[in-house]
Amino acid sequence: MPTIALLFSGLGLFFIGVRSLSANLVPLVGRRARAAFAHALHGRVSCAISGTIAGIVTQSSTAVSWIIVSFVRGGVLPDGPALMAPTWANIGTALLPLIVAIDTATPAGVVIGVVGFATYFRLARGERLRNALEAALGGALLLFGMYLVSIAVGPVRDQLMHHDMWQIALGNAWLLALIGGAFALAAQSSSVAAAIAVAAVSGDLLHVGAALPLVAGANLAGSLNNAVLIPGETTSGRVVFALQVVQKLAGSLLLALLACAAHAFPEEVGAVLAHAGPEAGGQIAVVFLLAQVGGALATSLLERPTRDVLARLMPASPAETLAQPAFLLREAMNDADATLDLALRELARLTGRLPLLLDGVREDGDPASPPVAALKTAGDSLAGTVKDYLAALLDGKLTRQQVSMALLLDEAATNAGALHDALAEFAGEASHARGVPTARRLVEALHAILGAVAEHADSLGADDPTLVLGLLGHRDQLMESLRLRLSSQEDIAPAAQNALFRMTVLFERIVWQARGLVNDFTQVHRSLDAD
Repeated sequence: MPTIALLFSGLGLFFIGVRSLSANLVPLVGRRARAAFAHALHGRVSCAISGTIAGIVTQSSTAVSWIIVSFVRGGVLPDGPALMAPTWANIGTALLPLIVAIDTATPAGVVIGVVGFATYFRLARGERLRNALEAALGGALLLFGMYLVSIAVGPVRDQLMHHDMWQIALGNAWLLALIGGAFALAAQSSSVAAAIAVAAVSGDLLHVGAALPLVAGANLAGSLNNAVLIPGETTSGRVVFALQVVQKLAGSLLLALLACAAHAFPEEVGAVLAHAGPEAGGQIAVVFLLAQVGGALATSLLERPTRDVLARLMPASPAETLAQPAFLLREAMNDADATLDLALRELARLTGRLPLLLDGVREDGDPASPPVAALKTAGDSLAGTVKDYLAALLDGKLTRQQVSMALLLDEAATNAGALHDALAEFAGEASHARGVPTARRLVEALHAILGAVAEHADSLGADDPTLVLGLLGHRDQLMESLRLRLSSQEDIAPAAQNALFRMTVLFERIVWQARGLVNDFTQVHRSLDAD
């Protein structure tokens, strides 16, 4: 039990260290560094370098993937070479096993001591210094955890070497690959599984020939981790994760070929691996790193075919098409005034869709209007895209007036997204009370109000808002009296009556949110005039 406890504590410290390192390095880098990262992702070479650095910093290719996808959705980056950056990030994360292969227990202990003293005596005053100390502690913990694992490996090895089942496992490449895959799936990282394999090889628990199929299985499981994320993503997200699937498959193929060669020609392969260093653990770490490099190079050649296959298998849905921005351009990011103008026009375009959300429940609605669910999903996505676009702008140097306008537009995007959600819910309730005259009148009244809001947005806030704000006056008492009348009508079915009650509540909320949106457009226009 003491040996098992030592082994588990070492693995626990390692996992805590990996998470802590990633969690504290990302905020330590800061928004301006992320903006610089976005500006660097324009060519294939710069994407490879930037992606690798991002992988080193975050220790998570998935985190880099989300960053890239958000940049593309926000119009900060084009749907081009930048989508390869997460693939190269796998090379940065593959440096973790290489670090584990180096004996750094002594400096890790020193770092833990320094951070411990600084934490106890509260020497870290600023937020950035605290993040730096916690990132350093995370790195030290993962290294010290591997040191404890190496200590525990000795007794475990002595016990296992005389066990028949262990000998069978060492001789079965498929079983070793399955074990490696299970480690990678559990840790959600093939690099973490490879680092554990390096520690096992360094402690003589595994030999190089047995470690190769284990690492190949872990790398193959990494492709599965990315594949499960593809269906729930938009077009750019699907491309990002599909490219990583290809990268992991190509790297796994290289590792599998090397494992087969090591089984058939152990002496020749051993002589080749000796060029990677005298230590067996270091050789596995280098091989894993080279597999990521080889997989990334292969993916660069297969990028276009991968995109074509993905487009045929998973074409863009109507919601995705509607969610594509028409005005947001990354080229305008260097001109703050142009960026603000484009964001305003995109929000006006989004606001113009609000009346369409009621077409499905109106008697005179346009049957060609997109489904409510597609409009809602697209509206939420496009509102988020505008907010991301404005957030990227706020990373730069702006005047006070420009910052004020950006914040107003951000509030308008929030209101526009909330209106899409509320209107979709209103339309859903209206469908349950379609045969009730009161429901039809509520739908038509709201449609007329939203038409006025859309016209005001179409003018970019230049029209006099008095009329539309008059239509958006408070209706609390009116809706309350309507609810009282509905409660006394016995000729309405209970389901329809409940739907009508919900419609009156949502009507009030929609009017309030629409009023805020109109005020946002008006204030933005007045700020432009004052400027």
